[in-house]
Amino acid sequence: MERDYVTIKIDVERNANGAAVAKRLRGERSGGIPWMVILDADGKELVSSDAPTGNIGCPVQPEEVAWFGEMVQRSSIRLGDDDVAGILVELEAYAKTQRR
Repeated sequence: MERDYVTIKIDVERNANGAAVAKRLRGERSGGIPWMVILDADGKELVSSDAPTGNIGCPVQPEEVAWFGEMVQRSSIRLGDDDVAGILVELEAYAKTQRR
């Protein structure tokens, strides 16, 4: 993932201005947390964790894992299909432990 992404975590309660930054990124969209957005180098939103069925949060259900894969496919530049497949294999392995 590091080849294409810089991960920044914003805690809306503990980070100074965290709520304001989250509001700027999320706008009026509602849903639970966690919530993710992938931006391009200019700060333009490419895709968010708001799937057609709602926010996927921490993806553990099969449809949530699939949407996360869609997020990566839509936004990756250097990651190949094998890289994305590997990410999804790892995520699905984690997700299975959470569904028990």
